[in-house]
Amino acid sequence: MRASLKSIAGGGGKEAVETSAAPEPPTTPQPEQERRYRTAQTRADTRQVSGHYKPDVAHTLRLIAAEQGQDVQEILAEALNMLFARYGKAVRAEVSSGRRKKVTT
Repeated sequence: MRASLKSIAGGGGKEAVETSAAPEPPTTPQPEQERRYRTAQTRADTRQVSGHYKPDVAHTLRLIAAEQGQDVQEILAEALNMLFARYGKAVRAEVSSGRRKKVTT
């Protein structure tokens, strides 16, 4: 026969579940160690800015990047700088992605 919730919780049912005689001493909270994840050097001191768009938007963005011989990240930086200029904000986005470029001969 299975134990009921009352007996498990100590409600005094027919089948009381035995608990250990000595309760465990409370543990002292240890300072939480800072987790370090391996990050690419090109991503150091940066933050990701993203959004969800229809597949056609992503396709067109990649097409423009390919036509201009740039990365999508460089195209986005250019677009952000244009937006910042339109609203009178300082141009802040660097126009280089930090990726290694393929050498074409």
